[in-house]
Amino acid sequence: MEKSKFTDFYQSNVKRVYKFLFFRVGGNKEVAEDLTQDVFLKALQAFESYDPKISQTSWILTIARNHLINQLEKTRPSVNLEDVENILPDCTDALERMACRADEKHLVEAIKQLPKDDATLVQLKYLEGWQYEEMAVILGKTAGTLRVQAHRALKCLRKALKHI
Repeated sequence: MEKSKFTDFYQSNVKRVYKFLFFRVGGNKEVAEDLTQDVFLKALQAFESYDPKISQTSWILTIARNHLINQLEKTRPSVNLEDVENILPDCTDALERMACRADEKHLVEAIKQLPKDDATLVQLKYLEGWQYEEMAVILGKTAGTLRVQAHRALKCLRKALKHI
């Protein structure tokens, strides 16, 4: 599409993109505004390659979703694996350390028994500390849906732990 039509495209989609981003960044107005600006800059750069057969809304929201995922990955705190490997459980003597390791092993085995989606959700939420809103963007589901799924996954995990 011609870049001269971008102004109309922008005006007809900016509110939708802003709302899409606003709710996915926890209602942070400044972050949503910055991300919206970035999304439309990317759209402007790729506007000549836009295929009019594709819905404008789908096209711009795909750009917004991908940009948000990339931004979340960049801002996600990371931990050095070597630091994690050197951390001992909060157990003081050898018997307690062995019990902690056995508990960790049982937890890992129980998580492996969950369906793949549930195992991923449990790992992201409870082991890595992701927020439902962050996971919603990455997993393509609503935060509410993920809350319900997490509740059900924990029930299944409890059952699996009882059998180990």
